[in-house]
Amino acid sequence: MKLIKFISFLIIIGNLTLTSCEREALPVYPGTIIEIDTVFVKGANLTYPTFSGSDTSADRFYAFSGTSSTDLSSMSGEDWTYELWIKVDTDALIGDANEPSGQTAGGACISERGRIFELYLIEDSNADYAIKYNRLDNDNLPVGTMDSSDSSINLEFDEWAHVAISRSSADGIAKFYINGTLIDSSSDALWIHPVNDTWLDFNYMYRGGNMNFFKGSFDDIRVSYIDRYPSEFEPNHFERHEVDNNTLLQMDLDNNLTPFDPVSDYDKVEIKGIYTYFIQVVNTVFWTSKDYVLPTE
Repeated sequence: MKLIKFISFLIIIGNLTLTSCEREALPVYPGTIIEIDTVFVKGANLTYPTFSGSDTSADRFYAFSGTSSTDLSSMSGEDWTYELWIKVDTDALIGDANEPSGQTAGGACISERGRIFELYLIEDSNADYAIKYNRLDNDNLPVGTMDSSDSSINLEFDEWAHVAISRSSADGIAKFYINGTLIDSSSDALWIHPVNDTWLDFNYMYRGGNMNFFKGSFDDIRVSYIDRYPSEFEPNHFERHEVDNNTLLQMDLDNNLTPFDPVSDYDKVEIKGIYTYFIQVVNTVFWTSKDYVLPTE
């Protein structure tokens, strides 16, 4: 209750000075911890891009090996994790849950690698949307499917959700998580990925043409050489991933962009990990930065 009162107090006074026990006031900004009546709070910040859903070639957001022939093919087909945070706009494309593939369902793509896997939005009678995860064959037809529509997870528009797919050769199990809850899993060998340099697309899918563009926001994208999540977990959007030797690609998406020289319609996204080529976003993407006040333990 004290924390609630404190937050309200912050909102009301705006830029007025805070004092406690006659000590010099401390500014409130991300990373600073202050004490007010024995209630501890800390600042946090989320910065992220929002995509309009525009379906032009310029609006694509993707990773590919570029001048390197090994970035994406350096991943083992048996050990991997793909994860990201998404916030789905109310006007995003929601696919037909009865259609077998992302191409025919028409739902907005969250992430995909053609002929390997696809993650996209589908209808859910108990929620604003659900997420479908397909393992694809060489014709981009699903040979294995997991989806969240029958799970206890009810996803809402304009709310952040953490999505992760992973597999480990240690237990031979492929897993699909939303907000750290295990949606489905399988020990079938069909979930082993082929090893190649197929593009990693984030906000659209390619099926002979660009389609099913995503409308909404992305944050904290990471691709790893290992199974990061052998069991259920609690994702924390305010904690930055630590880069290690198992990080192929990490994009914190904190608006750390570098314009091309000469300036073009695109900016480079800051990249962490082993991935060597650049990743770009069209420079009309809308960036949001929000500060939060969080309780400490």
